[in-house]
Amino acid sequence: MSITSVLEKFKSLRVFVIGDIMLDKFISGTVQRISTEAPVPILLAAHERLSPGGSGNVAANLKSLGSSVGLFGVIGKDHDSETLLSLLKELQIEVEGIIRNPDKPTITKTRLIADNQQIARVDRENPFPWPDQITDTLLDLLKSSVNENPPQIIIISDYAKGLITDKFSTELIQLAKDNAILVAVDPKGRDFAKYSGTDVITPNRSEAEALCGFPINDENSLNKALREIAGITQADTVLITRGKDGISFMEQGGGVKTVSSEAREVFDVTGAGDTVLSAFVLSYLSSDSLEESVKIANIAAGLVVSRVGTSTVTVEELEDEIRRLDSKHNEKLLTKYQISDVAAAKRQQGKKIVFTNGCFDLFHYGHLTLLNESRRFGDILIVGINNDSSVKRLKGNPRPLVSQNDRVAVLCALECVDYIVLFGEDTPLELIKTLRPDVIVKGSDYHPDSVVGKDFVESYGGKVEIVPIVEGLSTSQLIDKIRENSS
Repeated sequence: MSITSVLEKFKSLRVFVIGDIMLDKFISGTVQRISTEAPVPILLAAHERLSPGGSGNVAANLKSLGSSVGLFGVIGKDHDSETLLSLLKELQIEVEGIIRNPDKPTITKTRLIADNQQIARVDRENPFPWPDQITDTLLDLLKSSVNENPPQIIIISDYAKGLITDKFSTELIQLAKDNAILVAVDPKGRDFAKYSGTDVITPNRSEAEALCGFPINDENSLNKALREIAGITQADTVLITRGKDGISFMEQGGGVKTVSSEAREVFDVTGAGDTVLSAFVLSYLSSDSLEESVKIANIAAGLVVSRVGTSTVTVEELEDEIRRLDSKHNEKLLTKYQISDVAAAKRQQGKKIVFTNGCFDLFHYGHLTLLNESRRFGDILIVGINNDSSVKRLKGNPRPLVSQNDRVAVLCALECVDYIVLFGEDTPLELIKTLRPDVIVKGSDYHPDSVVGKDFVESYGGKVEIVPIVEGLSTSQLIDKIRENSS
């Protein structure tokens, strides 16, 4: 089964997530001086971002990947709970299984970020266990939802904040088994016995080491840890996420395998485990290949660690990244998120970013002239290319005559081109807003006022440059000449 067909099935899946729901706050800005009150940096805040955290981030990842999601848990009865519920509803996550209780505050994690680097975190929580009355009510809500519209899988997202007790975990797994529903667990703590009977369990390396009592630093210790976890939980599948060392996994009675991670710059690992779990379970349900599912999860994790803060990925981003990794020219071809990070890094180095775009179907001398001229306006040339579906909408059948993969390969071979990004919209406006280039370059068949993104770029001091086109040479004209010569 192709990866595309696996990803396509995500939207037909229904998942329930139960666990510790949180609100993540990210306050970002710059640090330019140290406080006179204490030897601490002063963050000049410029932006605040809010997003669901904990099991809420698992639900957000599942929804972003296209599945329908019901979220179950307990939050406070305070201002943060109102904010959190609003965010979840905006993401179209079902929240009927969420109980609001004033006995504890809504769990919040506030991260202070200076120049893409966390400098402090402030937590607000009360991690003591919820009483049985609360978990009994939550279990009844879950049973009712299972009877009404059952999911294919239940995910237990345990952050050790007081909800997933031994008793409650056992009851949840039994409920799933009674209804022939798969269970996946993202564990915490050293008591993995409470997850006994789960189908899938996904600890990270530090969690596995804490449980097993020894470091995982070679193949022998890795094999021993995986088998020990499988023995304790009786899980059919055990995954250990190992950061830069990839994801290692095994099935009951099977051998140990590892899917390696691509080397990349890591900005933030916040929520990466949630992304792995979400992408894995959806792939696991949509395919008959455990290894393929782990590969997809690993690619998704690579995307989120290259961003700052709790993040999610979409099926489109996964497809773009898989296409990039399959390309022989993947050093230049980047996804929209990757190109944004690269542009920001180059700008911090004092480089001038130039952007141009087009379909580049039937590449010709006019295209080459545009790209060479564009490169003269700065240090880094980023080229946006309309993907196949976008070209078809804009130009009609039978365009494109050359596939996006072949068009990318041609441009990657050009020395003047530094990076390439595919986009599926009819215009590059969203890409321009993401990149914030210093210069946009277009051919003289455009009037400056008609250039997409002109107003946005000029709003922060950028500019639009128009270069002469090669008269009488365009893809449409070439197609007409070919038709004339063949008639």
